Amino acid sequence: MSIKFTQSCPTCGRRIDVRASLLGCTVACQHCGAEFIAQAGGGSPVGRDQQDELFARVEQALRRAEASAAVPAE
Repeated sequence: MSIKFTQSCPTCGRRIDVRASLLGCTVACQHCGAEFIAQAGGGSPVGRDQQDELFARVEQALRRAEASAAVPAE
C-alpha cells in the first residue's frame, strides 16, 4: 500500500492523487498532461529533510494504529 496525497494540477485545476514518494519530483497530470513539481500543502517543493520528517510522522501514526488494532476489545 502506498501513501498518497491529493494535489491540484496548476494547469487544469483537477485534483490528482500523488504518491508521497514523489514529493519534490516532477509529475504529470493524468488529465491534461501538464508537468509540475509534486508538493504537499501547496507551498514550495518539499526538501529531503522535510520528506524524511513526513515519512517519520507517517510511520509513527501507522505504528500507533497497528498497536491500537492489536489490543483486544473487552
